[in-house]
Amino acid sequence: MRMCKIYPCRNKWLRMNKRKKKFRFDISFWVVVSAIAVLSVVSIIMAMAQFQKQKTHAVEIFMEKGETLIQSFEAGLPDISDHQSRAFDIQRLLMVISQQPDIDYMIVTDDRGNILADSDPSMIAQKYGLDLQTGQIAQNRKLNWRQTANLQGADTFEVYRGFFPSSLKRSDTPVVKDRDGKFVVYLGFNMDKIEKAAAQDTRNTIILTIFLLLIGSLAIVSLFLVQAYRLTRTSFSRMKIFSETLVKNMPIGLIAIDESGKVISCNEKAQEMLQTFCSSVSGKKIDDILPVNLQVMLKELPATGGLLERDTDIVTPAGDHQKWEAVAAGLEDDDRASGKILLIRDVTQIRDLEKEVARSRHLKSISSLAAGVAHEIRNPLSSIKGFAVYFKQRLSGDKEDEQTADVMIAETERLNRVISQLIEFARPLELKKENVQFMELVQHTIKLIAGDAGKNNVDVKIHAVENLPEMEVDPDKIKQVLLNIFLNAIEAQKEGGNLTIQFAPSADSLTMIISDAGKGIESTNLSHIYDPYFTSKPAGTGLGLAIVQKIMEAHGGKINVESTVGLGTKVYLHFPLNGNKFNKE
Repeated sequence: MRMCKIYPCRNKWLRMNKRKKKFRFDISFWVVVSAIAVLSVVSIIMAMAQFQKQKTHAVEIFMEKGETLIQSFEAGLPDISDHQSRAFDIQRLLMVISQQPDIDYMIVTDDRGNILADSDPSMIAQKYGLDLQTGQIAQNRKLNWRQTANLQGADTFEVYRGFFPSSLKRSDTPVVKDRDGKFVVYLGFNMDKIEKAAAQDTRNTIILTIFLLLIGSLAIVSLFLVQAYRLTRTSFSRMKIFSETLVKNMPIGLIAIDESGKVISCNEKAQEMLQTFCSSVSGKKIDDILPVNLQVMLKELPATGGLLERDTDIVTPAGDHQKWEAVAAGLEDDDRASGKILLIRDVTQIRDLEKEVARSRHLKSISSLAAGVAHEIRNPLSSIKGFAVYFKQRLSGDKEDEQTADVMIAETERLNRVISQLIEFARPLELKKENVQFMELVQHTIKLIAGDAGKNNVDVKIHAVENLPEMEVDPDKIKQVLLNIFLNAIEAQKEGGNLTIQFAPSADSLTMIISDAGKGIESTNLSHIYDPYFTSKPAGTGLGLAIVQKIMEAHGGKINVESTVGLGTKVYLHFPLNGNKFNKE
């Protein structure tokens, strides 16, 4: 699987993060607006309460002052029996009281609204208070009030109640007797100072309310900003920790490079692949630490943006040949190049596995074709062999003709063996496993090739190992594997040599090493020895090692071959124990 393209992944993450930030901003905005609205309503209510309190206080002051003046007026009348003198005294005292500051007028009427005394003498004998129930008011000492409009200036605060002077009650004058002592007194206060003071208080209250509202709004906004800052800082810290952990533990090597070509940072996987430490390479040029192929790749990357992805062959400092998948991308900041990033991954095993899968598919198609061809050839081949035997019998006595018939019979038998191998290679293996002593199986196979080894002067040496565990294998198939490898080793030593067999047991596997001192295999041919029909022998079929590999893989094992021209070949057969299996390499 290829590595994810950097820019699409990054852009997708940025779009998601942008949507989340916008959503959080919207929520914060509406919460702030709601809080400010609530604060505004509370401030308005408090201001209205303050206005009402000021009004109530002003009413209390006027009521208290009016009651005091009225009581003083009632108590200040002298006890005079003469009617004219009494009326004169009431008018005089009323004029004196009405001349006090903030008093617009003072009026005394009977219970029918007839003015008996007025601070404005021209109003005497006229009507006043007809819109009130003067009859009930004249009988009650409870002080009442009302606010009346004044077209010539400020409004008037008027207090009124029944008028009960003690001197009038003892009088025998006709005017008093006729009215039965029922009078109403009115006292009007000028509200100019009160209104100015109230206006000033209103302005101060509004200013204070606006100031408190601004302070409260700023406090609320500040709280939300602080909360947003804390959330952002927390999110940033979590994102930073997550990013650092991800980069540190990701199975892909990451190297960050600035615009000057110096290494900024790298993760642990990059350290492992480059066999160095990030702390030691930080600040160094890429030419000093990266393989040449990766340097060339980074130089090919455009200055701004761009993306390159390719597989490259790498030789490690230890001399191992590996295939790396590399992705290089340019980083931008406000349309300006800000560095490069390089991702590397060792895909040697993955590419080998891909080749193995392709090879398996290729072999499967060849096997199917070969099986069909083999079946078509086997039938006429049997007829040819029958005719060859018939001609040999028919031409008996003629030595040359008999030899020709023998050659025909031998070749048809050889072709039949090739066809049998083709069919066996194409047919799915059916293992008949049983527990066997592996050393006995090897020794039995050596006896079968003893004659061929003797003819080629090949000395067979086996380094036996005692107490080898029993193995669950198909003995016939494993014998076929050993015979094929033993015979290849003998045929590679036509002029004599050695065939050495060794064992390397472990807790979960058994490795059998078969060595010869033959001519060896060319390095160019070594990677093709398992391919069907590939052979360097004049009479070979090219199916031997292909069948051997197939049998080993069916047993969960594997085969490895090492060879050097002129020195010989080593074949490693790895057999699993305890039900384990080997990975293909």
